[in-house]
Amino acid sequence: MKWWLAAVEAGVAAGTITAAGCSNLSTVESGIAGLEIRVPRPAAVEVGQTIQLHARALDERGDSIAATVRWITPDTTVTLTPDGKLTGRTGGSTAQVQAQSANIVSDFVSFTVNARPDTIVITGDSILVVAAGAAASTPLLASLRSFAPAGPLSGRTILYQIVEPVFPDPAQRTVELPGGVLAVNAQTGADGTPATAVTVNRISGRTAPDSAIVTVSATTATGAVVPGSSQRFIVRFQ
Repeated sequence: MKWWLAAVEAGVAAGTITAAGCSNLSTVESGIAGLEIRVPRPAAVEVGQTIQLHARALDERGDSIAATVRWITPDTTVTLTPDGKLTGRTGGSTAQVQAQSANIVSDFVSFTVNARPDTIVITGDSILVVAAGAAASTPLLASLRSFAPAGPLSGRTILYQIVEPVFPDPAQRTVELPGGVLAVNAQTGADGTPATAVTVNRISGRTAPDSAIVTVSATTATGAVVPGSSQRFIVRFQ
């Protein structure tokens, strides 16, 4: 996860600069001239995911000083502890958060609250037949979806993996997925299925097996396995 720093002088955003840029001050409270906040980029959290936000108080020279900094939000789409633990609650929404120390507050930072992937659904045939002479199967269609709000998820990842036959030496494989691999992370499109078709392909000059088995799986932002993972496609070669 990438992070960005924003120095804030007396509650006025100074942009993506470091504390050394804090010199033009209009307000000093309890020795605090500004705040430097640290949040992820992109600023996003998934439902059920908790991320840690960071902030520190700065003096007039832009040096860090000892002070209590707390995080606050007016929104119920997330929960936010005073020490900066942000947890997503409502998918498909946004939340505004800010840091505060004494009477100095940062500008609001807007977070996107992403829906959690709740299930993988096979939307096409689970058994596919590759005719003799055909180079590849039709697309293996599986969709990643959320229950709240209900619907498909775009821009997420579904792992497709050939699990049978087992190729101890991948260089000796007789079938493969797009890109010449045995496993591929497919990015989903608007309908939750891979934006680029995933097929099982013959390798020219090698005898394809009678059949191949491909599993699909996905995880949430916290690493939990999405229900419906390990469902499989059976691809039969004529």
